Amino acid sequence: MRFSAPPLSSVPSSLAGAPPLSHQVLVVRVLTLWLQENRDTHSIAAELGIDEDEVCKIIEQSEGRRP
Repeated sequence: MRFSAPPLSSVPSSLAGAPPLSHQVLVVRVLTLWLQENRDTHSIAAELGIDEDEVCKIIEQSEGRRP
């Protein structure tokens, strides 16, 4: 059985402006490490291979603050 992607016009408009899935996964991983494992921003950045400023930005946005 073979599946093909639906035409772009069938993608709901609510998803059209959504961030890429990889970014969403990164956000979830950062917040999991921050909230559930009580990790510091430096160790999160080192583990995920991203800049510590990006970690801070994700955390601040999740708290409703603007970075």
